[in-house]
Amino acid sequence: MEGPAGLLKVQRETEVNRCTNDIRAIMSLNGVTRSALSKVKARLLELAARQELFSANIFPVKDGDGTSSLYLLSEDEKHEYALYVVSERQGNMSPPHDHTTWAVIVGVEGEELNKFYDRLDDGKDEGQAEISESHTETVGVGTGVTLMPEDIHSIHCLVDQPTLNFHFYGRSIEHLPQRKAFNMVDGTYKYFPANPHIYK
Repeated sequence: MEGPAGLLKVQRETEVNRCTNDIRAIMSLNGVTRSALSKVKARLLELAARQELFSANIFPVKDGDGTSSLYLLSEDEKHEYALYVVSERQGNMSPPHDHTTWAVIVGVEGEELNKFYDRLDDGKDEGQAEISESHTETVGVGTGVTLMPEDIHSIHCLVDQPTLNFHFYGRSIEHLPQRKAFNMVDGTYKYFPANPHIYK
């Protein structure tokens, strides 16, 4: 690819690789702790500030995807250190879910509400779970959230403008078969498959 678009693509790949290498160093040195994830969030926010490389125009919600599209920017040969761009429109939301790996989400454009939940049961009954909402945080430009493997959250895009976020996972979501989606009303959960349409 030649011309300005080709140059931006090369710059984007270079910056993604630099960021991923920095995050790998942070996690290798510190392990999976909330403090380490805060450092990862700070590094991802530096990448998110490069809005000439990442925007809803470059990563749109594609026709046929409904209210969101998911792009994989980087992962290693073990399917670890996976960076995604999530592009979404007003109305996009997820059920409460965990990740079974650490995760960091930061805003690039627009705004997304994240709700967080506490699990109240002991987890001994397969398919059963009681959760309650604990707090909310907004992911927008210059902000982000961190999640330990057991943390539960849901996402809600409520604004009438294109929204773009980075999602960075310790392991790619295509290789997380034990993720759980929770039903607060029924007090149940089911395993939460990855989006089948991920652009690479």
